[in-house]
Amino acid sequence: MESTVSAPLLSRIKSWQLVGLGISGWVTLYSVAIITWGASSTIIGHVQGGCFATTMTLAGLEASRFRKGGSLPADPLQWVQDIPTEHLNLALTRAMQKQEYRIEPANELEMELGFGARAVKAGRTVVFETANWKNPVIDLPHAQATEANRQRVRADLAFLVGAGTPDADTRSFVKKHPLHLLAGRELKQLVAAEMPPIPKPENVPVPPANGGVLPLN
Repeated sequence: MESTVSAPLLSRIKSWQLVGLGISGWVTLYSVAIITWGASSTIIGHVQGGCFATTMTLAGLEASRFRKGGSLPADPLQWVQDIPTEHLNLALTRAMQKQEYRIEPANELEMELGFGARAVKAGRTVVFETANWKNPVIDLPHAQATEANRQRVRADLAFLVGAGTPDADTRSFVKKHPLHLLAGRELKQLVAAEMPPIPKPENVPVPPANGGVLPLN
């Protein structure tokens, strides 16, 4: 409970304010010691004032450390780091299957151009550009390249898939072409709903060492 209260307080206090308070306190305590204890005032005043100033200086350092540590923003794209593109493609195909699309494997040219998933319904082909999905921004050159590649593979519609944020030029370009955006929070929600479990290393089956032949009991 104490850390919860002290952290916001330290974040509002400047280091120089605490150091200044420490010096002022040292002067005040030293003056009181002179008036109160007479001959022994020098030693007592220095001890009291020094302790107070040291305490305030340390508090100032702590406030500076807290602000430095708390100023680092959280990475909004951290969630994508452990997701392979292959798993993203599988999540997309699962979502399209629920919409009664027929899933077809991407051909060699489509994979070369960055399209990781392909779906067909009522004679219309939809492809998903996932090669650059971890980029923090979906910019206009990316959208223009995807549209050119869509025409090359003769797809009716292409999805620009990205965890980042499309800029204004990209949004404007998409509206004028047979492109859709699947990005940001919408993509994160789809991945959370459709992502297959990623096997942990200890759960991956290890093939037998004797040429793949299981021993018979």
